[in-house]
Amino acid sequence: MAMPAQHRQAIVRAAVALFRKKGFAATGLAEILERSGAPKGSLYHYFPGGKAELGEAAVRQAGATVTHTLSRLRDEAPGAAELIRRYVDLLAMWMKKSNWRDGCPIVTTLLETAHDLAPVAAAGREALADWAEVLAAALGSEGVDPARARRLARFAISALEGALVQAKVERDEAALLEARDELAALMADTVRAAKP
Repeated sequence: MAMPAQHRQAIVRAAVALFRKKGFAATGLAEILERSGAPKGSLYHYFPGGKAELGEAAVRQAGATVTHTLSRLRDEAPGAAELIRRYVDLLAMWMKKSNWRDGCPIVTTLLETAHDLAPVAAAGREALADWAEVLAAALGSEGVDPARARRLARFAISALEGALVQAKVERDEAALLEARDELAALMADTVRAAKP
């Protein structure tokens, strides 16, 4: 009898949440199964490669969720500066709501696994590239040179990842809000400079 597909998704969602909060190494497969509500045999049914394969799936899922959020905000916001403001406001809200336990949905896993698990590292590279592509497209739609837009988008992701770490350590949103304001100003200045 085939296992319901919802078990696979439940396992991945549970892994994303636990890896983000506890890290890859500190999260056990039994804990993931318990949180997912999936039957025991379903983990190896869907992920015959075990925890490494599940880590790759979790990074892909979490990366796609962020890409979707950024894309939605890009479609709603009147420019790249406002997109970054809205996105960071969401990050700050999510961090507060988690009592500063959460952070970036992929970085904790990547920091622990990227050196040893090539498929997880590849999933992480793809996710980060997708995020940068959304930000670069927002800048490009406002006339910013594509090469400059890509560099600024990658810089924005780097700044936000650092701000997330600071916010988590300090249990305060100040670093995120400062990064938001500086990145929005930089993007607005870059767009202004690109205008003929």
